[in-house]
This record gives sequence, C-alpha cells and structure tokens, in this order.
Amino acid sequence: MTKHSQKCACKNAFAVGLIALLLASLPCLAQVQEGFFGLHQNKYTRGEPWPTVPFSIRRTVSDRLTWDDVETCPGGPNPGNSCYHWGHNREDGDFDKVINDSVAHGVDVMFTVYDTAGWISNRGERCRAKGVPDANCAGPADVDCGANSIGLCDPPADVDAVVGSGEGDGSDKAFKDFITAIATRYGKKIKYWEMWNEAPNIRSANPEYWTFKQWARMTKDFHDAIKAVIPDAIVLAANTCHCWPRGSADFEDWTEGYFAALDKYGPSVVDGVTFHGYFPRPERNVDLVHTLAEIMNKHASVRGKPIYDSEDAWPGGGIFMRGNGKPDWDMRAGWLARSMILTASLGVKQYIFFGWDLGPVGQMWSRDQQPWDCTLPNKHGEAGYLCPTAPAYEQVRSWLLGAVFDKECGPKDLGFMSGKVWLCDFSKNNGSYHGRLAWSEGTDSVNYTPEKQFATRRELDGSTAEVKKGAIPVGPRPVLLETK
Repeated sequence: MTKHSQKCACKNAFAVGLIALLLASLPCLAQVQEGFFGLHQNKYTRGEPWPTVPFSIRRTVSDRLTWDDVETCPGGPNPGNSCYHWGHNREDGDFDKVINDSVAHGVDVMFTVYDTAGWISNRGERCRAKGVPDANCAGPADVDCGANSIGLCDPPADVDAVVGSGEGDGSDKAFKDFITAIATRYGKKIKYWEMWNEAPNIRSANPEYWTFKQWARMTKDFHDAIKAVIPDAIVLAANTCHCWPRGSADFEDWTEGYFAALDKYGPSVVDGVTFHGYFPRPERNVDLVHTLAEIMNKHASVRGKPIYDSEDAWPGGGIFMRGNGKPDWDMRAGWLARSMILTASLGVKQYIFFGWDLGPVGQMWSRDQQPWDCTLPNKHGEAGYLCPTAPAYEQVRSWLLGAVFDKECGPKDLGFMSGKVWLCDFSKNNGSYHGRLAWSEGTDSVNYTPEKQFATRRELDGSTAEVKKGAIPVGPRPVLLETK
C-alpha cells in the first residue's frame, strides 16, 4: 500500500462459509514497499552510529524514552516546561536527537508510551501503607512492576473519578497533558503513535490493577490529544502480545477485552493495531496474526484496520548459541529472514526488528568484535562491526521489496520421515518475475524437489547456483528459487 488509507481489493470478498470468513478478516495482500522495513536503535549512550542498513521507520521504545523518564513532575501541556526532559533524561536517552536524526535521514518515527510517571501512578512509590494511602493513591505499592520501577506498570490516579475504581471516568489530565506536550513539540516529525508497549505484560501494565475501561478511555484520550495537534497522525492501539513473565495477561483474553471496550468509542478511535512476536520459531506468527485478525473482525473499533508488527526478534540471548558459547549466526540470520518473509506474506503493514545494536537479543551491529563474533567492517568507515544478520537483512529486503505474494507462506509435508518445507510464492514487476522462498522449520535440512520451472537458487549470502533436476537440500536459512 502506498498510502495508509489505501484499500486493497480482496479476491475473496464474496466468498461464503467459515474459511471465507477467516480469509476476509486477514489483511489483504499488497505489494511490499519501503515502509515495511523498520528498526529499533539504542539511545546513543556511547556514540553509536546511525544504522548503515536501509530502513524506513524507527520505533522509540528501545531508546528508553518513557513517560516516567520524560516527566518527573506535573508538567501540563506546555512542552517548554522544565519537567519535560526532551534531551538527556534520567535513563540517558536523548529524544530530541532520536527525532531529529530520524528526520534528517528520511526515516519515519513511531513513538510508543510505557511506564506511567511515578508521581501520578495510583500504586507508585508513595503507596506504602496498605489501607492508609494518600488521597491520590489506590495502594498498596505494586512491586510486580520490578524492584526499580515500583508502580510504573499501574494506571494513573486521575483516569478514575474515584482513584483505583477502574471505571475510567476521571479527567485523565496527566496523560492528556503529556501526550499533548509531545505532539506540540514534535508535530509531524512523529508519524506513528502507539498507545502502550506490551499492554498485557505484567512489567508494562499489571493486569491485576488495570481494567479494559481504563485502557479504552486512555486510548480515546491518546487519539484525541494527538489528532488535535496532528490531524493526519497514525494512531495505533495499545500493543498486544503473548507476553512473559508469569502474571502477564492471556493474549486472546486481553485482546478481546480491550477491543470490546474500544467499541464504545466507535470505528475511528484507532487507525491500526500492533503486536509483538518473539517466538523461537517465527512460524508461530502465522497463528498469532490469524487469531488477532479473527478477534479484530468481531469489533467495529478495529475491524479492517492495518496490522503492524512493531517489535520482533528471537527471544532472549540464550538461544541460537554454539557449543563454545558464541552466537550461532547462521540460525539467527535464518530466524530474521524467516520472520521478515512470513510477516510480509501475511499482509502485515510493517515489520520493526529489535534491533540495530541491541544484543544479545536482535542485533546487527557491535562496537567491538567480541564477545559477539561480529567481525564484518561497518560500511562507509563508520564505527563498529556488522554481525552476519546485517547482510542477511539486506538480502531479504532486496527479495521482498516490490513483492506481491500469491498467498501467505505455508508448510508442505514432504512425506513420512521426510519433514516439511515452508514455501512462499510471489511475483514482481507486474508479474514478469516469479520467485519462491523455501526453508525448513527446524534445525535440520530437508530434501525438497522444486518444479521444473525453477532454474536459479539464491542464498542469504548472495551466492547463486543452478537448480538441477531432482531434490535439493533446504535448511532453516531461506533460499530464493527463481524461474527461468
């Protein structure tokens, strides 16, 4: 889609039956464009260079710019108030630099809210005495947010008329002032606005104390505050996920409850919906997106809206490691390639990888060659070294850019004891080019016999080979098969 508001035409619009209903609820397949590719980058604490891989959107959550970081006292809607730390904040993030560097490089920005400001949290640091909290505190103090962030995963006190009631019928003034101040300071420099980071996650929003009425009310206030300043901004719902750790809300239950509460405010309250993956096998994103689309289709507030993957990577630094304790870059590059390809084939609007310099999770760049075994010289004489994920990302980006998928990627059973291969057929250049992406889901290779029209095989490292008659080995690193 070249514009956010452009509608895609689904061939199955008049189909009937249960299968047709599911298909109709999924995003329509459209050409993969530049705006699909996004990155997270750190907060410039050690002079990290701007990424030397091409991307089109930067999400700010990895910069540790949170509500609590920026506003340490009641600031009001004036962005010039000294309470707002747009430069170096207490987490040493520099939001002015993040925004201005992104604009200078022609990259869109997605701003994401998280961490309720401590001074307005209804279970923050001041909520020490159960039963006798101060007038603006529901109490007791909530340590489930983490030892260093007591109460930051709880609702603001003024979202309810009676603090902690969960009714979402208060003024919500602190949150509206904060959002108004950001929108006023940066204006159209921020294109995408995501209501909350991983809202089902107990560390982002403790489900024991939040209610769907509060979520819906704050989303409405978020939308209205932004649109009053930037009418053409793209406002995204609070982010959903299969979240960890224990105590987080169930993905399906939370998403259903949130969208149902949003319905009170009608179909214009958000412009899109976001999710996070983080599965050891990215193929699970297929089921996640199917389930998300099914739930969306039941609710007027989100039905038919675009879906965004606003953060994704392999989960944690302890997987995809070799026996010597070093990263298994073959598996990590393969994971990234599969995740990007699958997400694109599902019709998801954007894929924002976590990230450029954020090891040991997703990572493309390292200041030093060790301990990550990132040894490729950075481009253009820039500092640091590229990890093998960087060239793999660029290779897959070149495969996907301009692609139109025939249908979403899916597995093909190769028979008893032979495993299965995932296949994705797509075209480019108005149908004059046809390709097929193929990989195995596990750690082992499988023997796959492609049809005779495929003549060339391209690898993630850019090398090519002739496709000869018979079976070819296909592993967890995707290959591109091209027709004659």
